[in-house]
This record gives sequence, C-alpha cells and structure tokens, in this order.
Amino acid sequence: MANGAAAGECPGGHPCAWPGAGRHAPSPAGPARRALRGLPRLVRAQSGAYAVEFALVFLVFFLVVYGILTWGLIFVAQQSVNHAAQEGARMALQWQGANAMAPRALHARAEALRQVSWVQSMGNANAAIAVCGANGLLQGEGACSGAALAPDQIEVLVRYPYLAGPLVPVLPGVLPWLPTQLTARASVRLGGPVAGG
Repeated sequence: MANGAAAGECPGGHPCAWPGAGRHAPSPAGPARRALRGLPRLVRAQSGAYAVEFALVFLVFFLVVYGILTWGLIFVAQQSVNHAAQEGARMALQWQGANAMAPRALHARAEALRQVSWVQSMGNANAAIAVCGANGLLQGEGACSGAALAPDQIEVLVRYPYLAGPLVPVLPGVLPWLPTQLTARASVRLGGPVAGG
C-alpha cells in the first residue's frame, strides 16, 4: 500500500475489487486458524461417538452370532442323539447272534454309544442309553419310556443332559431357553417270538 492508502483502497486511490482489502484487512489465515483450533475437539467428540456406536453394534452382532452357533450345535447334537437311537435299534435288528434279547440289547447299546460319542466328548457329559424290552430294562442306564412293547420289540432311548454338558459355554441370562436334556427314542420289531424277552 503506497502513500497511506485508506482501508479498502488499492494503490492509485480507487476502491479495491473486494471488501476488506487494504492494509487494515484481516489476515486470511486468521479465520482458518480459528476453525482449525476447534477441530481436535470435534475429532475427539466424533471418536467417542464412534466408540459408543461400535460397542452397541458389536454387542448385537456378538449376540446374534452366539445364538446362531449355540442353537446350531444344539440342533446338530439333537440330530446325533436321534441317529444314535435309530442306529442302536437297527443294530438290534441286524445282529445275527443268538435268538435271546440280552445279546441284541448289548449290541444295540454299544452302537448307540458309539454314535453319540462325539457329543459326549465335546460337551464333557455322559449320555444315558437305555435298551428296553417288553419286560423292562435290558441293558444300560436310565428309565424306559413306559410305552407298551410287544414281546419281539426292542426300544432304544438316548438321553443327553445338555445343561450339564453344553457344547458351547452358556452365558448366564443370554439364552434362557436352552433345553435341559436332548432325548431320542427308537424301537424295532424283531419279527417273531424271541426267547429271553
């Protein structure tokens, strides 16, 4: 600025093209500096909001994944218990040993135990397997179903105490509808009079 030009005047004495120009004009960096001074506070506030949002979304996501995993394994374990009972009954039918019920019941229980072994090892609890005939328990532990059986019929019951040996650790209060026990029953007719029933 030459010759003491007034604020808003450019050299030569005529007004400048933009307001605030001249020697008394504020520095263009001043408003930018003031805006940048408040930026760290804004970033900190945004970071806190992101942390809260992440915590809420993570909690919902974790509960959904935990529920899917837990119920998925319960369904798989129930299918394995069903399969164990069916295979045990099938083994009693297929076994070609003596005509008595006791050896058939022994093999039926062994096969059911073999089929459910992965559930027992993963859940760290023992399944109760009962093989029953018309006169009551033939082999294993636990009670029979109480259904009336024919003299040539064998029933295999498999019970797994799920709450005593869950396949996924149970978080208290998260999934209150877990089954206490997984149960399956299968029966087979041997097709004729059988000794020792």
